[in-house]
Amino acid sequence: MSDPDVSRGEERIAIERHGAGDPLVLTHGFGDSATTWSELRPILSERYETWSWDLLGHGRSARPDSESEYSLQIAVTDLEAMITAAGRDVVLIGHSLGGYLSQYRCVGNLERVRALVLIATGPGFRSRAKRERWNENVHQRAGRFDAPDAALRMAEMHDDLVMANLEKLNIPVLQICGERDVQYHSALEVLAERVPAVESMIVPGAGHHVHRSHAPEVGARILTFLERLS
Repeated sequence: MSDPDVSRGEERIAIERHGAGDPLVLTHGFGDSATTWSELRPILSERYETWSWDLLGHGRSARPDSESEYSLQIAVTDLEAMITAAGRDVVLIGHSLGGYLSQYRCVGNLERVRALVLIATGPGFRSRAKRERWNENVHQRAGRFDAPDAALRMAEMHDDLVMANLEKLNIPVLQICGERDVQYHSALEVLAERVPAVESMIVPGAGHHVHRSHAPEVGARILTFLERLS
């Protein structure tokens, strides 16, 4: 079922709520939308309340053209609004950029977050040179996504906040990656070494959208992980 939109100033963030139970906040990746959860969400909402939303500039949310409307920090503020809207302690589930935003929020503030599920994502880069190369690659992809070019600013990395503070993620963490999504395999190793309570899953034959192509396997693993939180 659809819910009233979460407002940020004059902009609107479109959300949907399904199921009942402890709340899960699902955040998609750049250039995607809440529809990316279409295969996984029904599995999760059989036991939990799922809150999926469209990042600004994506899906049914507002699509301003001004670069000043977009940044990673603004996206994290919108994620905070989702946590507040859920009304109770949540589990954050994020794919790609959505997973990075979830980590960014949690290394600075773990309040109201019970656990993290990170799908095909990483903690960013400690090296400034690597962050600059990342940002260059992001902008080289302008026009390839169903989002305003200005929205690319939310995918830029300008600090190492997550990478430098991984030890602060002292909540249960499940990270999932596809076997063919090799660019994120090193991230699995980094979190496994530095996060106090982390579990990892590599799905054979899967690529970057592992939660779509292998929803039954991913859903079953997430449910098992969530059941142990009780």
